[in-house]
Amino acid sequence: MKNIVKLLIKCVCVMLPMIVIYIYTWVNPLAYMDEEAPHYLWNKEIVNSGEDFYYDTIILGDSMANAAYMPEILSDTAINLSLGGMTPVENYYVLQDWLRTHSAPKVCYISFQDAHFVMQDCFWTRTMYAHRFRTEQSREILRTAEIFQEVTFLTENYWTDFISYELRLPNKYIASLMNAGFNQRYEQNVESQKMDELHRGRYVARGADEFKGGERAALEEFYANPLFEDYYRRLIGMCVDHGIQVRIIKLPHPENVSYTEEYIAQYQEFYDRLKADYPGITVDWIATYDKKCFMDANHLNTYGALRLSSDIKELYPDDFGNAPLSKRQVEAVSDSIRSVKRGEQLTEWIAGRDYTIYVNDGTQIFSISGLGGQESRNEVCRLEQGLAVKREAADAWQWEEPVIGDYTVAVMDNYNQKLVCQKSFWKEGDTYYPAE
Repeated sequence: MKNIVKLLIKCVCVMLPMIVIYIYTWVNPLAYMDEEAPHYLWNKEIVNSGEDFYYDTIILGDSMANAAYMPEILSDTAINLSLGGMTPVENYYVLQDWLRTHSAPKVCYISFQDAHFVMQDCFWTRTMYAHRFRTEQSREILRTAEIFQEVTFLTENYWTDFISYELRLPNKYIASLMNAGFNQRYEQNVESQKMDELHRGRYVARGADEFKGGERAALEEFYANPLFEDYYRRLIGMCVDHGIQVRIIKLPHPENVSYTEEYIAQYQEFYDRLKADYPGITVDWIATYDKKCFMDANHLNTYGALRLSSDIKELYPDDFGNAPLSKRQVEAVSDSIRSVKRGEQLTEWIAGRDYTIYVNDGTQIFSISGLGGQESRNEVCRLEQGLAVKREAADAWQWEEPVIGDYTVAVMDNYNQKLVCQKSFWKEGDTYYPAE
């Protein structure tokens, strides 16, 4: 008996590191998960938590939708629940979970890139990896894929893969654990989720980098594989059953992309059938934007998202109303303003909002109000070295004189009497480029 006990103790000691790693894998995903996993986990948490705030507008879709719709511009009651790499299949379950824990929204905006009507490319590496859905939901996806024989879901050993991910076995997570080290990704992932919260779900292509490609390209055909069309219809049907207005938006591509007559005919036929089956839905196609609005060939950058969200708000004003910006909207808008690289875009960011831009070109100082024509509530004064802006009920902040030929710009948030950022630009034509 004593020998058996000793053997058991030895076995436990030998296995202890693996047991610790296994428990760690289950309880601390933010410490090692990489790429888009923290965003998937934030989405899972916000969707499945009890309702503490009513969102009357939700956005569903893939990375194009996530990059394009900016809740802080749309309204304080809008949230972007789309995720990079998701198809209509996964979005059906996102909405299912949302309606299980939240009141039904009034409006749902839905956008997908064409590729996600014909294939999945992230179900295993993101959805299963991050455990976005409950076991029964993921199992249902695979069983439905079997019925439709959708090979992009059905890997060579898909049920074995399913079990490995569900049980968080080392063969699926050891690479992430080793690459992360001990707790190395935790702070970065937590910070990512804080930004998700600030921008209410939008995380793709946040920034001002611009698409540099320019080769002409034509989209030649539009179609949907049976599995994806089935779930697309289920998604729309769920909205209709809950009294949710469905607005389908085909998002823009850069100006170098065109569409063949065959593509346009196929697209129109597909959506004519859809509108016949669901008469209350709306379908809009925003064909192209300038390349400066894009991060890459598909995703709008933050400036492009500003333009798209402003266009959507103008197209359907009743969906969003005209309520003053909330505190969290102001914080999110200010965060986006800090990323601006083209000086002329600053006026679009502050338009209709209580911000002031101060410009010093070395010869004069002038201000631009986002509310148009209203006098600034700040005063610029010259110091022995540089300038300062005095603010109501706040300390002055110092402002450096510009290099000859450059422009120094300061943006003030008048909601909070707070400096947002200072930037320097040089001008060529009508464009203001960031000074080195």
